[in-house]
Amino acid sequence: MLRLHVLLLALHVFSLLFWVGSLVSITRVMAAAVGEGDAVRARLAATARKIYRAVASPWMGIATLTGLGMIGVMHGAYFHYGWFHGKLTVAIVMLALHFVLGARVRAAEASGLTDEAANGARALQLGVLISAALAVFAVIVLKNWH
Repeated sequence: MLRLHVLLLALHVFSLLFWVGSLVSITRVMAAAVGEGDAVRARLAATARKIYRAVASPWMGIATLTGLGMIGVMHGAYFHYGWFHGKLTVAIVMLALHFVLGARVRAAEASGLTDEAANGARALQLGVLISAALAVFAVIVLKNWH
């Protein structure tokens, strides 16, 4: 069971890197639309949608499944650790940000990527980065707090 847990943990960390990185990439692609013409905006919106569907969503699924797998392998022991509640809260915030960004990407592709939507992507980028930093804080600092 310990080997399975370590394998799941490694895959979980790996998938989180790709998931967070892809969300940041999507927000950067959308933010690049500020001041661009309609043709460029349409291509940027399509690119953001491709990254969301082909990279962000699969890695989000893998991160979620490996996280649930680790909870199962440890028979729910994580729930007894204080740091886990902070990490779980941040994970739920990240999932919410993922789906909010997905809705904005779909709207940008369907009705056009406006300057307001592009600037809104910058705010989402900040949310993703802060959430990722808080998750690292919860796992590394709070986990080792004695």
